[in-house]
Order: sequence, then structure tokens, then C-alpha cells
Amino acid sequence: MSGIFKAISRQRSQVDMTGVGREAITTQFLKGRLHTGGLFQNLSPTEENLLADMWEMLLDDFDKPLDSIPSDPIAHPVDYDDEAERQKAKETQETLPFEVFDGCMFNETVEDKCKQLGIASEKCEDGDLVPPYETQIRDKTLGSALWSVVREDHPDVLLLRFLRARKWDIDRAYRMAIAAVKWRIRENVEEIIWYGDIRNDASLMWKGVSFAHGKDKLGQPIVWSRSSHHHQKDQSYPQLKRYLIWMMETLRQLLSTPVERVCLVMDLTDHSNTNMDWPFVKTFIKFLEAYYPECLGICIVYNGPWWFSGVWKLISPLLDPVVASKVQFAQKPEALLKFIDENELLASRGGKDTYEYEFMKPRPEENKLMFDKEGRQAAAAKLDELHKQFIDATKEWTDCKEKGDDEGFAAASTRRMELSNEVRLAAIEMDKYTRARHYYFRTGVLQGEVVDWSKLQQLK
Repeated sequence: MSGIFKAISRQRSQVDMTGVGREAITTQFLKGRLHTGGLFQNLSPTEENLLADMWEMLLDDFDKPLDSIPSDPIAHPVDYDDEAERQKAKETQETLPFEVFDGCMFNETVEDKCKQLGIASEKCEDGDLVPPYETQIRDKTLGSALWSVVREDHPDVLLLRFLRARKWDIDRAYRMAIAAVKWRIRENVEEIIWYGDIRNDASLMWKGVSFAHGKDKLGQPIVWSRSSHHHQKDQSYPQLKRYLIWMMETLRQLLSTPVERVCLVMDLTDHSNTNMDWPFVKTFIKFLEAYYPECLGICIVYNGPWWFSGVWKLISPLLDPVVASKVQFAQKPEALLKFIDENELLASRGGKDTYEYEFMKPRPEENKLMFDKEGRQAAAAKLDELHKQFIDATKEWTDCKEKGDDEGFAAASTRRMELSNEVRLAAIEMDKYTRARHYYFRTGVLQGEVVDWSKLQQLK
């Protein structure tokens, strides 16, 4: 991209986005209508041009080594040595084992529990439920790493999250996006997705410290986070961080345009000082701000104890102002009903939905497609070809914009949209070979790109 073009892009990024700003979250719920400005397929001409500018920057770097591309610093929300913490947890497990919850021992994984329960796979000689991890990132270039981040998203959805988070300043958004890609490589997010919930801490899964169920009045999936079920001592920090990443990646599968965010209910019922976990709080906040931006639609703090206002004074300065603006407080079920319909609200919290979380254990043959290497190669080849077509169409799109060819720009935009849909469907198919099935697959809630919460009621 020429220096002149970069200057024009920076100038555009400072444009007053009049009329495009999000409505206050409470206004959206009062109207019962999700504000879609700035979201995928709902862009103003200015926003579409800025998206094209960011794609041009990305394509300029596409074949470069990821480590060579400048980015924001990778944040360390907690000063922990993961390897040292893992070793410490292993030694505790071996020398001073103790029960955490309902037969789940400290540092025990779901996989450990499955072996104890005799749940094994016939597809692998050693009885593993999932084959050994095989990365799908072919080289160290930005382009290869990027597709491992996009996965089943529309490619534009990912970039738009960073643009909105940085108020459409493409230079800042780009540095933020590159940092997020680097962070995912460092944290082995692809491997976490591969093994799914079987490598999660067993007590976290059996307790249901957090789980998704139903949707709010704007159609956003509801994530219930029950603080009374969480104790810092019950698991090591690396296991908690892994669980948090797994949860964030799983929630991405429950989103589909125009619903790109979740409703988080921080349920403080029976919360006490023993449930406070500052390393977790700091990590969660940093993940939301830096690595999963624009994924939170609203955060409802429910039924906090009288002294929680003091805790909130400590937490609120850590929050990005945009995130802080989404926090609402509800002390009683009537207040929750402002955001969640009675039929969608859990009966235990004043609604009519009788669902109660119960972890569904893995099934012996649920990951049989992951053992099918030929099937994976065929799915990967199809996805690779669609990625190439999408990149070619994107180059044509950005070229037409720079030339001022409005007709060509519109035609290329239409072609990109068609290919984006094909890429998403092919990625969902590829997912069967690269992601272990998890709770929301086992229950039938998630089937391809369809999310059906009624399946949980049918299980009773």
C-alpha cells in the first residue's frame, strides 16, 4: 500500500462515525431490537471502505512471517509461570491428592475420569477418545495463522470485531488483531480446540461453574457464571486459563450473524469472599478486551451481596470503558426479566425454564471422524481452495476500491459475500475433523450452524 493511500486511510479512520454508534444497551432491550450498525452485512459505505483498507494491509503482510509483523504487546494479565504451575499441580495430585467436587480430584481432567469410568474409543489402540493433536497451521506466515483464527466465522466478522474495538482506527485495529493472532499461537488455542472439554479440569465441568443456555430478548446466547461454584484452590491457574479459552472458543460456535455477542449473567447468589479469584478476574477481563473483543453484548451482575459494591470499586477501573458500559445490575428476578423473557429465564432464578445443568460425559465413538485422516485431508483441500478464491476476490475488491471503480467494487463485494458463506460452511464441515465433540454437541444443542436450546428439554 502506498504512503499516500495509508495517509488517506488514517484520515478516514478519524471520520466522525455519526449515526453509526451503538445505542445504549438498555435502549436496545427497551425496544426489543438489536442494534446492528457496524456489524457484518450492516456496514455504512464509510465502514465498508475502512474494512477494505484493513484487508489491504493484511494482504500486504499475508505471506510474511507472523513474528516479523509489528503488533500491540501481548499482555500477561497474571504473573504466572504456566509450566511451573503445571508441575506444582502434578506434584500435589500425586503426593497430596484431595477431592474437589463429587468424586473429582484436584488436577484431574475429564479424560482421566472417562478412563476411570471405562469410557474408551475403539478407534485408537490406547483407548484415547481423541487422536493425537495435529496442527492445521502449515507454516509460520500470517496467512496460515489467520485461517486458524477465523475457523467457522465469516472472515469479515473477525476483522470487524477489532475495527469496532478500536473505533475504526485501522492502524490500531490492525496492531490489535496481529497481537491476538500471536497470542493464540503462544497459548496453543488450536490444540485446546482439538481436544475440547476432555482435557478440561473435571471439577469445572461437573460443577458447571459456567454454562450457556437460552437467549436474551435480543437473541444473544445467555452464559451463566455461578461464582458460588468457583474456588481458586480447586484447580491450577493453567487449567483455569485453559477452561476459559475453551469456553470462549465454544461460545463462538453459538453465535451467528447478526447475533455476534453473548449475554453474560454473573450470578452472585450465595457468593462469599472464598469465591473471589483475582487472577481469574484479571485474566477474563484481559481476554475480553484484547483477544475476544466485541463478544460481550451485556453483563448482568445478579444478586450481589451487600458488600459487593466495594469489590466493584476494585474491578471497575480494570475495565475498558466500552465493556464497563455494558454492565447492568439486577438484584431480584424481576430485574432479570427486563433482559430475559420469562420462558427463557431459569426457574431457579424466577423464570419458567426448568433446565438444570448436568454435565454430559463424552461418548466412546463421538470423535470417530477425527480419526479419519483421509476425510480430514479432503475437507482441508476443499477449504483451502475456497480460502484461495476468497483471497483472490478480496484482492479484486480492494483493487477496485483504490481505483475508484464503484461498479467493480460492488460486484466484487457480492462475490466475496457468496464465497464467505461457502467458506463458513466448509469450515463447519472441517471442524468435525479438528475439534473434539463437546457438551453442546452431545446434548444436540449445536448441529452444524443451527443452535436449538429446546434439545435440552427433550433430554429429560
